[in-house]
Amino acid sequence: MESQWVHKHPLIPESFLAKIDPPANAFDAYTKHQCHEQSVDDFTLQIEIIDHEMSMLKDCDGNLLEYNEEKFAELENRKLKMLMSKRFHQNSAHAYWYCEHMLTFPQD
Repeated sequence: MESQWVHKHPLIPESFLAKIDPPANAFDAYTKHQCHEQSVDDFTLQIEIIDHEMSMLKDCDGNLLEYNEEKFAELENRKLKMLMSKRFHQNSAHAYWYCEHMLTFPQD
């Protein structure tokens, strides 16, 4: 399936662009870029919270308490999912930024 992107970020594969809607114009690209940037910020905060929760499962020396191993593994899995989502939104933001830039400042 080929996307309808007019301006494609040179470092983002076509297979990724097929997962997100192409912008209708520069303002749409700007809006989508900002929305994905805000999602990245939110995921960063969620990951920070998970890191704090993980640290609370350790003793004063930083060793994981045995009875917290299952909860720690659950948090690690949540963190991995958050990081993958953060990457998706970051790549989306970059794709929209590039298209916005090219539509706003056309090349001769």
